[in-house]
Amino acid sequence: MSCATLMYHDVVVPGASDASGFPGPAAAHYKLDVTAFARHLAALAQSGLSFDSVLTEPIPGSMRCLLTFDDGGVSAAAVATVLAEHGMIGHFFITTAHIGTPGFVTYSDVLALRAAGHVVGTHSHTHPAEMSRLSPTVLASEWRLSTDRLSHLLGEPVTVGSVPGGFYSTDVARAAAAAGIRYLFTSEPSTSTWQVDGCTVLGRYALRQDSPASLAVALALGTQGARQLQWLAWNAKKPLKRWARPVYRVVRGSLLRAR
Repeated sequence: MSCATLMYHDVVVPGASDASGFPGPAAAHYKLDVTAFARHLAALAQSGLSFDSVLTEPIPGSMRCLLTFDDGGVSAAAVATVLAEHGMIGHFFITTAHIGTPGFVTYSDVLALRAAGHVVGTHSHTHPAEMSRLSPTVLASEWRLSTDRLSHLLGEPVTVGSVPGGFYSTDVARAAAAAGIRYLFTSEPSTSTWQVDGCTVLGRYALRQDSPASLAVALALGTQGARQLQWLAWNAKKPLKRWARPVYRVVRGSLLRAR
């Protein structure tokens, strides 16, 4: 498998970024307003790509792109409606401890997403701040609690997940595989895939609050050097995230609040 995956989060009305998903400026950085998101989908629909499920075989001769939505914010229902207008399938990753809490999907919402043909997967149980630093026992619990809760609700195995916050490690993937996850999405900006204990690990390209529709298309098609630029930016930040975590979080938070 070699196709681009685009990573979205919440879709909100201007000035109401805390209405869906996690609150605060760091989370808001990844939330598009409804008009911008509509422009993204309209442009992507003209790209010639197909937007289907990671769980299905690609159509021979077609080029495809996967669309993912992290966190499980309440805007997922509205997102699904817009996707349907374009015949697109979304992958919705749910933080199960937050189901039914303010700003997040309800159990009925999750059932409706699946009934509409979208993929429902896990985004961990509690969305830990740094998942890659958890003990093996806690890692196993995060994935198992989430997959069990979703599987019980949907009446089918949940085999797709995404890593919260981009804090991926091989141990994170191993714990996911042990919980039955067969496709695990990271935040690594790449079209490469690799295997960990029978689980296929995939990278994604992030869309942010101020990302224009043209960037979404360029990332999906691999044009204009968009993928390379995001890869360079991601890898430039890696040492800071790994070795200066507290300082990185404080500086990043200050910059986002100042915007």
